Amino acid sequence: MDLMIVLFLLVLINLLIAIGRGQQRKWLRYLLLTISFLLLPVTLLFVLRAIL
Repeated sequence: MDLMIVLFLLVLINLLIAIGRGQQRKWLRYLLLTISFLLLPVTLLFVLRAIL
C-alpha cells in the first residue's frame, strides 16, 4: 500500500513541476513548485516506511 502512495506522490510531484514550469504567472509558478518540493520529504518518509 505504501508503494502505491509513493508512486502516486511521485506522479503528482512530476505533474506539478511540469505544469508549474509552463506557467507565465510568476506567483502560480512559485506556488506549484513550492508545493511539489514540500511533497518530496513526505514521499521520502513513505519510501522509508515501505522499506522498513
